[in-house]
Amino acid sequence: MKFKKYAKYLGVATLAIGIVTGCANAGSSSSASTASMSANDQAVQQVIDDAKAALSIAKKGDYAWRDTGKFIKQAEKALADGHTAKASSLATKALQQSQLAKKQSIEQAKAVEARFN
Repeated sequence: MKFKKYAKYLGVATLAIGIVTGCANAGSSSSASTASMSANDQAVQQVIDDAKAALSIAKKGDYAWRDTGKFIKQAEKALADGHTAKASSLATKALQQSQLAKKQSIEQAKAVEARFN
């Protein structure tokens, strides 16, 4: 129950950061597709971009979770289809999974170290 509570707060915080970042970059974007997006869509796109970056780092560290990439693709499709809320939810889920995967890898490394030392 606590995990769901904190996951919601993390999702809201991530979306808020995305909105602030998206709004800050709204005037400086040179991409035609980004320029035609609303501020909310730009914020969701920023969360998708953050999720992609986190997934890339997770893949390099060999601790990426199975469905994270699928959530990113679904979020991109939902955003393209105009389903901003669904895209936001999926992108946030993907970002959270990448962050949790990193945390899991750290905890597993500690457990292995404790067992074999």
